[in-house]
Amino acid sequence: MKGKILAFCLISSLFASAQTGNYFLSHFVPGKEHFNNNVCFDIEQDDRGLFYFAIQGGVLRFDGRTWDVIRTSGAVYTLEIFNNQLYVAGSRGFGRIDIDQFGRTTYVPIYEQPDGRNIFQMLAINDQLYFLSDSHFFVYTSSNDQVTKLASSEEDNWLGLHEIFGNIFVSTETRGVLTLGKNSLVRASLIQDTTALVFAEQYEQQYLLGTTDNRLFLCAADLKLREIALSDAAYLSASVFVSATWVNKDLVALGTLRGGVVFINPNTGATEEIINYNTGLPDNEIYTLAKDRHQHIWAAHTYGFTRIAPYLPFRSYRYYAGLQGNLLCATRHDNEVYVGTSLGLYKLVKEEFYDEITYFVDVPIKSKRTTQTQRKTEEPPPVEVKTERKGGLFSFLRKKKPEEETAVTQAPATGAPSETGGTTYKREKRTKRILRSAHYSYKKVEGIDAKVTQLVVWNGRLLAAGLSGVDEITNQGIVSVLDYPTRYLYASTTSGKLLISTYDDKIHELISDKNSWIETGLISGVDEPVNFMFEETGKAFWLCGLDKVYRVDLDTTRTVVSYTIPNSRFERILGAHISGKPMFVNSSGFFEFNPSSTSLIANDTLPQPEVYFTEQDRIWFNDDHGWFAFGGLNKNSGVDLLNLFSEIRFISADRSSDKLWIITGNNELLQFNTEKLQPYETTFPLFLRNMEQENIEVRKDKLRIDQESSSLRFTVVKPDYIGARSIEYRYFLEGLNATWTEWSASNNQVDIPYLPTGEYTLKVQAKDIFGRITEMDPILMEVLPPYWKRSWFYALEFVIFASLVILSFRLSNRFRYVSMVLSLLSIIILIEFIQTAAGSTFVTDSSPVVEFLVQVGIAFLILPAELFLRKFMLRSIDKRGGYELAETKTETAPPVTEAEPKPATPSEETV
Repeated sequence: MKGKILAFCLISSLFASAQTGNYFLSHFVPGKEHFNNNVCFDIEQDDRGLFYFAIQGGVLRFDGRTWDVIRTSGAVYTLEIFNNQLYVAGSRGFGRIDIDQFGRTTYVPIYEQPDGRNIFQMLAINDQLYFLSDSHFFVYTSSNDQVTKLASSEEDNWLGLHEIFGNIFVSTETRGVLTLGKNSLVRASLIQDTTALVFAEQYEQQYLLGTTDNRLFLCAADLKLREIALSDAAYLSASVFVSATWVNKDLVALGTLRGGVVFINPNTGATEEIINYNTGLPDNEIYTLAKDRHQHIWAAHTYGFTRIAPYLPFRSYRYYAGLQGNLLCATRHDNEVYVGTSLGLYKLVKEEFYDEITYFVDVPIKSKRTTQTQRKTEEPPPVEVKTERKGGLFSFLRKKKPEEETAVTQAPATGAPSETGGTTYKREKRTKRILRSAHYSYKKVEGIDAKVTQLVVWNGRLLAAGLSGVDEITNQGIVSVLDYPTRYLYASTTSGKLLISTYDDKIHELISDKNSWIETGLISGVDEPVNFMFEETGKAFWLCGLDKVYRVDLDTTRTVVSYTIPNSRFERILGAHISGKPMFVNSSGFFEFNPSSTSLIANDTLPQPEVYFTEQDRIWFNDDHGWFAFGGLNKNSGVDLLNLFSEIRFISADRSSDKLWIITGNNELLQFNTEKLQPYETTFPLFLRNMEQENIEVRKDKLRIDQESSSLRFTVVKPDYIGARSIEYRYFLEGLNATWTEWSASNNQVDIPYLPTGEYTLKVQAKDIFGRITEMDPILMEVLPPYWKRSWFYALEFVIFASLVILSFRLSNRFRYVSMVLSLLSIIILIEFIQTAAGSTFVTDSSPVVEFLVQVGIAFLILPAELFLRKFMLRSIDKRGGYELAETKTETAPPVTEAEPKPATPSEETV
C-alpha cells in the first residue's frame, strides 16, 4: 500500500497553481577514484568555503573545481567544525584533521578504542564535543584534550544525538527520548511516548523537530511543541523524511528516503516545492542535506551531489512531462509557455483529473392539482460510481476539491405525481465531479510536426516559423501563413508587415487581413540566403546574408543597397538597432552603419565575441571572459549570472517583462527573472592550496630555495559554487615579470620552471562572475645562488688564498721552488676568482660564442693585474731568496783577503 501511495504522490508532486517552473539545480559528480562507494553521511563547510563530505574512504574535500580525499583510519560517518578545526568520527573512533610538518592535510586520531567504534553522530556545545555510537556516549574537552565516557547501554540501541536550547537529548529505539542528567541519561519530558527524534534543527530562537512517525514540530524556548499541519502530509509520510535544514525563517528543506527533497513553509505547513526525479534530481533517495553560505541546499545521493538554489533567479521548464526533441526556442504568450523543438511545437498546459460521484435527489416541481397522493421518496445515500480514471482511491490527497454538478432528469422510479399543495416531486440523478489531481505537462500542438526555429509574439498574436513554414497559433488551432520551409521570420510592429526568408532564397512580404494573410510581393535585389532581419525604426529593413547586409528602404522608390562585412568563415551575421543606429555582429567583431559612408565601420571599443545573440534593440555576447549585454532599457541587469553556463544556445526576452528565456548546451530550458536578483555578499578568500618543488609537495613557509631546484608550482583556489568554472585568475611575479598576466581560468596554477638568483614576490588575484576581485596574501621567495656563488664560499676562497700566500712566504726561506709553485697557484686562484666574479656580474642570455668573447674580454682586462701580481710575488721571492744565499756563503767560506808579508828574519836581511 505504501508503494502505491508513494507512486501516486510522485506524480502529484508536480501540482502547481501557475507555470512558475522548478528550482534551479546544479550537479557535482566526483570521480570514481574519490567516490567509489557512492555514499555520503554528512556535509560541512568551513570559513574558507571548502566543503567536506563524510564518505567510507575518509573525508572528501571540494573547492568548486577540485576534489581530493583526506584519508582516515576508517569510514567517516559524521563531521563537525569546532574551534575552526574539522573533527571527524566513524567506524574506528574519532579524531581531527590537521596540517603535518610538510604542509599536508592529514588525520590525527584522538580516541580509537574498541568501545569507540561506529560513532555516527557528533555535537559541539561550548568547548566540548559529544560523540554517540549505538551504545556508547563520549565527551571530548579540547582545553585539556581529555575524553570521558558519559554513558553506555547494551540493552537499547541509540538512534540520534540532539541539542535543543543547550540541553542534550538522545533518541533511543525503545525508550523514546532521553536527556543528559548529572551522571546518566534519564527520561525526557519533551515527547511523552516512545517516539524518537530524527532531527532537531535550530534557526534563531526556535527548533524544527522531526519524529520517527513523520511528524514535524516547532519548539520554542519553553520546550513546548507545536505541530506543523503539513499540506502534503501523506506524501511526506510515504517518502519518510530523514534529514532537514533551514533555508530561512520561511523555508525548510526536508530530505526523504523515497521522495527527494521537499521544501515547506514551517509557519503554514504549505509545500513550496518538491524536487525529485520528475524535476531533475538524479535520485529520490537522499542521504543528507546541508545549507551553504548562499542559502543553497546541498543534497547527497547515489550519483553525487546536487545543489538546489531556491533564490537564484532561474526557474527550470525542462522537466515537465511530454517535451521531446532538442530545444530550439521558447516564449510565453497569453500566460502560456510554448517551446519549439526539433520535433515540433509544444505547449505547457494544466491537466486536471476528476473523480465522478453519482447520486439521486427528489426535486419538487409544480404540477396540476390531482386527487392522488404520494409519499415523498426518501433520498438514498450517495453512491460512488467508479470511473475509468485510476487513482480515485487516493482522492484524500487533494488540497482542494472544486465541485461541478451535472443534473440529469429521469422519471420517478415508482409511483405517480401527486398533488400536495400544488407541488409534486420527481427524482433526479446527479453527478458530482471532484478534482483529484492537477499538474502541468507539455502537449504537442497539432499540425506542426517539423522543426520549429522561431516563436514570435506580434501584435498579440503568436507565430511559429520553421521547416513547415510559418503558422499562426490560435485557440481554435493553427492558421497557415506561408507553407514553405523558412529560414527567418521578422514581424514589424511599425509597418504591420511580415518579412519571411525561405529556403529558396526569396524574401516574402505579407500583411494580415482579418483572419487571413495576403502576400504583397517579393523583395528583389537580394541574391543570397538571408538568415536574420531587423528594422531601422521608421527608415528601412536590414537583411543579413552570408558576407553582405542589405538595406531595404521603406520608400519603395529607392533601390536595395548592399554593404560588405568581413565574414571569411560565413558565420551567421546578426544585427540590432541600438541608440538610433544599426549595429552588426559576427565572430569578426562589431560593425556600425554610418549613413554618410558607403561601408560599415568596425567598432574597436568592443571585444571580439565568440557567442552572440540579438533582438531588435539589444545584444548579448560572450568574449571568453564573460557575458555582456548592451542596448534596451534596464534590460542588462544580472547578465553576470549567465556565466553560470558553459554553453548557451538560445537567448530571448519577453517583451512585457525583464525575463529571459535561455536554452543551454545540455538541453535545459530556463527562465531568468532579472527582477528577483539578490545581492551575493558572501565571498570566500583566495588562498594557497599547495606548493610543489620539483613535483614534491613542500611546506608553504619554506620559501628559501636553491637555484638548482627552483622549479615551483603554486596552486591557488577561491572556493565558489555559483560559477566556479568561470572564475578567472591572474598573477604577477615581482622581480621577474614587469606586468600582470592576462585573466584566465587556468591561471589558478602558477608554474615556474626556473628562477634566477634573487628575491621575488608572487601576487595572485581572482575575479568571480560578478566582477569582484579578491587578492591573495603575497608570497615572498628567495632563490639562493649555487654554493660557489655565495658569500661564505667567497670568504672561504679568500681564506685559502691568503693562507697560500702566507705559506709561500714562510716556505721561501728553505723551499724556494715550493714557494714559487704556491705563489703561482695563489695568483691563478685569485685571477680565476676575479674572472668568475666579473663573469657572474656581466651575465648575458646570448649564444656561447658571445659568452666566450665576454670571457676573453674579461681575461684581457685583468691581464695587467695578473702580470703585476706574478712579477711582484716572484721578485719578492727572488730578493728574499738571494739574501739568504749570500749569508750562508760567508759562514762557510769567508772571503779570501791578500796576505800580509812576513817580517824578514835577520839572516835574510843580511843576505
